[in-house]
Amino acid sequence: MQSLGSRFTGFRTTRTGALAARSPLCKDLIQDPRVLAQCDRLLLTACERYQLHLGQVIRIMPGEKAQSLHKDRWAWGTHLKGLEPQLNTIWALTDFTRENGATRVVPGSTGWPDDRRADPAEITQAVMSRGAVLIYTGSVVHGGGANSSDADRVGLNITYALG
Repeated sequence: MQSLGSRFTGFRTTRTGALAARSPLCKDLIQDPRVLAQCDRLLLTACERYQLHLGQVIRIMPGEKAQSLHKDRWAWGTHLKGLEPQLNTIWALTDFTRENGATRVVPGSTGWPDDRRADPAEITQAVMSRGAVLIYTGSVVHGGGANSSDADRVGLNITYALG
C-alpha cells in the first residue's frame, strides 16, 4: 500500500509496507547476519528475542521538502528512558545524495533530551551508494532530506524492535 500526504511523512514521499509478505528478495536483507549481529548486541540486553517491526520502501520524489527531525523511539512515547527499543536500517536502492534527499542524521544525539533541537551544524547526511546500508538506533535524531534533484531517492527501511 502506498500513501501520500502528511506534514511528517511528506507530500511527495511514498511508503510501501509489508515487504516480508510482498517480496521474497527482501527476506535476505531482513536476515542479513551482519545486521542481526547488531540486533543481538543492542536489543538482546533488554529482551529474550527481538522481532521485525517494520519493512517498507520509502521513495522521496523530486520537490519533497525535508522531513522534520525526530527519534523513531517516540513511536512508544517518551517513557522508555534508559532502554533502546529498536535498531533501524535504511538500504540504499538508489544512490543517496545531498540533492536527492539522503537521510539527515545527527551524530551523538542518542542521549539528548526529547526537547533538544539540533543546530544546523550538527546535522549531516547519509550520502551513500546504491547497495549500502545505514544502521542506527531508534534514539538517533534523523529525518529524510529534501529532494531538489530530478530523480527519486529510494530506500528500504527495515526496523527491528524488542520482542
